[in-house]
Amino acid sequence: MIRNVAESDLSAIVDIENLSFSVPWPRFLFKSYLGCHGFALYEQNGIVKGYVIADIIDSRIHIGSIAVHPKYLRSGIGTKLLDWCIDFGKIYGAAIITLEVREKNRNVQMFYLNNGFKVMGIVTGYYIDDNAVAMYRDI
Repeated sequence: MIRNVAESDLSAIVDIENLSFSVPWPRFLFKSYLGCHGFALYEQNGIVKGYVIADIIDSRIHIGSIAVHPKYLRSGIGTKLLDWCIDFGKIYGAAIITLEVREKNRNVQMFYLNNGFKVMGIVTGYYIDDNAVAMYRDI
């Protein structure tokens, strides 16, 4: 089930973040998103397995962060969270959805390409440790 994040979920989300990214976001950033409609998680049997942060910016949805616990990768959770973002965008009248992926992370780039995203270009110095591939998809 996908639902909005509560403060009691933050520890599980920070754990997923730390396991998923070489330069993870700090807890206070996640805490700042509490109450935002675009901060959601995927939970199954009481276990938080993934999360997403999606912001509404003008007529687009921007995915700021999305991650699935490494134990549950390739089980369809990422696709469900992405589909949730698309539905979220439709509710708010968004025309496109955008995001950035580390240039080195070819597997995630392929995930998005396979889900209808296109490459906009390379953003130099976007991440502390890598460039970013900016991607978008119409919704």
